[in-house]
Amino acid sequence: MEFLDWKSIGSLLATFMFLRTAIRDFLPPEIYEAIKRFCLKIFASFQSNISIIIEEFDSSYDNELYETVKNYLSSRCFSSAKILKLSKPKNSKILTFTMDTNQKVEDTFHGFKLKWSLQSVKKKTSYNRSEESRHFELTFHEKYKDKVHSLYLPHVIEQGAMIKFKNKQRKLYTNRSSEDRGGGLWSSVLFSHPSTFDTVAIDPVLKEEIKADLVKFVNRKEFYSRVGRSWKRGYLLYGPPGTGKTSLIAAIANFLGFNIYDLELTAVTSNSQLRKLLIATSSKSVIVVEDVDCTLDLSDRKIRKKKENDGEEKEEKKMEKENSKSGASSPFSTVSLSGVLNFVDGLWSSCGGERVMIFTTNHIEKLDPALLRPGRMDKHINLSYCEFKAFKTLMKNYLYIEEHQLEKEVKEFLPLVKITPADVAEVFMSCNDDSDLGMRNVVEELKKRVASDAEPKEEIEETERTALDEKLKEVENS
Repeated sequence: MEFLDWKSIGSLLATFMFLRTAIRDFLPPEIYEAIKRFCLKIFASFQSNISIIIEEFDSSYDNELYETVKNYLSSRCFSSAKILKLSKPKNSKILTFTMDTNQKVEDTFHGFKLKWSLQSVKKKTSYNRSEESRHFELTFHEKYKDKVHSLYLPHVIEQGAMIKFKNKQRKLYTNRSSEDRGGGLWSSVLFSHPSTFDTVAIDPVLKEEIKADLVKFVNRKEFYSRVGRSWKRGYLLYGPPGTGKTSLIAAIANFLGFNIYDLELTAVTSNSQLRKLLIATSSKSVIVVEDVDCTLDLSDRKIRKKKENDGEEKEEKKMEKENSKSGASSPFSTVSLSGVLNFVDGLWSSCGGERVMIFTTNHIEKLDPALLRPGRMDKHINLSYCEFKAFKTLMKNYLYIEEHQLEKEVKEFLPLVKITPADVAEVFMSCNDDSDLGMRNVVEELKKRVASDAEPKEEIEETERTALDEKLKEVENS
């Protein structure tokens, strides 16, 4: 063993490094990679591990699975990898850590260990340019092969998709009019409405009921598939203007983390275009049609037919013409009630899943019963005038207080008037965060409305009594 002195070892290492450098510098990258893979196969034959390669590009296209794995490892690489990359991807809400090349991350699943590594390979293109190709490599013991295939990989895909969804900034979409050329069917801006279930001023019991219904909906994918129904949920919000319908929609979107598609029916020219708009929406979205009774004639067909028989058809057409001039509906639109019903619950509504459809109206009695039935509008939510519990929420939001000595007066007068949460909010906004002034102003506003509501009632009653007396005199004279 005398020949293995330090000089010999040094010469051997120098020769090895020279050969390694020469091979990498003088051999074409394709041949070098082929030799490398061959050597890895030889070493792998003596090992009991299995490796799975997930390339960045699949047949020149982005590999969605690569991005999913990247998202999955972003939450695990911080504790294992020595070199990390920090970035803020487009449309992401938070900063993201990713592995650098030739780094390894250990993962544990159901008691066994797996190793992830990020590798980079340089290849020459047809134009003699160097191109970098990256891939993730998953290594594990061969005895866990079945568990990795049936349990671990589905877990990685599910968790990666969930992380991507949580990190993505939500958007508010609106449909383009037929006059807009170029671009897609929808245009978008970032959605940043601050409304939540904590701030929306509705009855707390109703609030919890809506939240429970939404949670049940998003967790029942297998149930909807098993019973043969599209994975969607329809809500009808109805009530006077200013009762919080728009705020509730924003709170629902923020609670679920969904994008919003605000459908403007006046910009839709046909049932066919309406169908195309539906197909162009994504899963995990809230599709909104506000003031549906004002945009299209979706009134009860029985009442409409009766009016036509009573000779009111000309009057209705005159009103429709006036509405078209004022922008209530497009004069060239052929969207019908049938088209809207198919949009909500037709065959095309099953394209995609996990959608919440919300229609709003100030006059539920004007809508055709076919639109209101379960399967289309599954849940009817009545948002009425401000009640005391809703008032308490507004008091907390605007005045930063939960109790006040004038609460008793407010509780006494609220049931006697028709005042919306928007009206109360406006009074609070004018008090410059002075809670005492805000409460006094609200009490004065309530008293004023009680007095003004009482006067017309007395006049109407007096008029009715006079008309009745005259009618009785006519009966007596006859």
